[in-house]
Amino acid sequence: MAAQLKANLGDVLFAVAYNEFCAPTLEASVEELVQKGATHITVTTTMFTPGGSHSEVEIPEILDHLRPQYPGVELRYAWPFDLQLVANTLAEQVKRFSV
Repeated sequence: MAAQLKANLGDVLFAVAYNEFCAPTLEASVEELVQKGATHITVTTTMFTPGGSHSEVEIPEILDHLRPQYPGVELRYAWPFDLQLVANTLAEQVKRFSV
């Protein structure tokens, strides 16, 4: 997923982060991007639907904690997802396997 997303985004600073049990953490990835000169960082998640503590609570809390550490950096969270777009993607996937 990360490799495809990076390819789709083109020539932008890009980093992967994990919420638990894996590295790098969101904190470490933000630090890496800031060290590379990022002044605007948009965080997204692969958790597309509401109801999860990671996407709804933990990631926003981490970003709230990081903002004072990087006052010159705009940290945005691209969530929640438009559920119609998610439903369209899932419908297309079902159609691919229904032929």
